[in-house]
Amino acid sequence: MDLLKKPLPNQVTDFTDWLAAGAPAGEAIKVNSDVDMGTLLPIALVCSEVQVDFPMFADGRGFSIARLLRREGFTGVIRAVGDVAVDRVSYMQRVGFDAVELKEGEQADLLPQLVNRIQVHYQNSSDGCGPVYKAG
Repeated sequence: MDLLKKPLPNQVTDFTDWLAAGAPAGEAIKVNSDVDMGTLLPIALVCSEVQVDFPMFADGRGFSIARLLRREGFTGVIRAVGDVAVDRVSYMQRVGFDAVELKEGEQADLLPQLVNRIQVHYQNSSDGCGPVYKAG
């Protein structure tokens, strides 16, 4: 899967504006890391894409947002935007992100070799690969 090649939607609506518009189906929305998951989860399934904004490197709440969306059955595109570094993309993919927009200055050409670099995992994930201690 090429995480950099997913086409961008024509329009992305901020989550609060989307709610104010009546949460129309088929739209791409952008959520901040402090989004109220109790509000987002029940209605996100009608979206075509959810973009999760990472405001800074140390803010990992976006990982939880993606994992919860996938656990609830969201099948659309989950795209990481904002402060997205190439060395975190492998972890993003495991929790449910299937598209990324790297921050300026990141070396996108390193992505293919880094995505599959880690072969042993110690946590469950949304990609179906369980932890190594549960294997065979």
